[in-house]
Amino acid sequence: MKDNVINEKNVKIPLYVTAYETISQWLKEGKYKAGDKLPGENILAEQLAVSRGTLRQAMLLLQEDGLIINHQGKGNIVLSNQDMSKSGLEKVGNPIVDFCSRPIDKVVTAIGFQPATQKHQQVLKLRPSSVVAVIDITYYCGDTPAGFAMVYMPHEVLDNSDVDLENPDTVYQYYTGLLSEGGLYSDAKIRLGQARERLANILNMQEGDPILILEEVLYSEYDTPVLSQKLFFGSEQHELSIRRKNDRNIIKKSE
Repeated sequence: MKDNVINEKNVKIPLYVTAYETISQWLKEGKYKAGDKLPGENILAEQLAVSRGTLRQAMLLLQEDGLIINHQGKGNIVLSNQDMSKSGLEKVGNPIVDFCSRPIDKVVTAIGFQPATQKHQQVLKLRPSSVVAVIDITYYCGDTPAGFAMVYMPHEVLDNSDVDLENPDTVYQYYTGLLSEGGLYSDAKIRLGQARERLANILNMQEGDPILILEEVLYSEYDTPVLSQKLFFGSEQHELSIRRKNDRNIIKKSE
């Protein structure tokens, strides 16, 4: 059997998805580089042992991901070998974990409570009598601290979710589950700051060392703030990714 040939009898997922993944892998491996023209549909369909209709569905997915473009009269041209369907910081998640160069294998969580400050009242839309949960999370790669999070969450959010507030692991699990919920959106900013004494001690840094900080407020799909947080990244362990892409065919030629 030829390499990369798809056996229609054994594939349970849709064939066009398998064809899409095969071609994507070719691009990733550099078999076809940016600017290269892909083989014609008849040749590709024969190589992958699929019909032309199936192949065209796969090509549409590749076009949606910004990997290829179809030029009339020229065929399919490779634009990039980077899969733009993957997400970076533009997707809500846990960037300390997602963008760490090494696996995070230990997390230490501590939780406390305090009256809502004026800033909390403003950012989280709380009443002056509200209580805020303060969740400190330290992330480790082995014994090396890789990042630190200061999370502020309305007490009622945790209380309404029946979270065991006496168990830090349960609180962390709820926090990470919340980040993966659908419908969330974030108002965030990234800045370069300096490590103050407490943070320097946590991350084994020198006080005053530069550190990358992400500050954000997360909102539910009903525009209700669910938490605010500051994330501090160990500079040697993280490389943040932002997947930027322009829509195509939106520039009008001047008349």
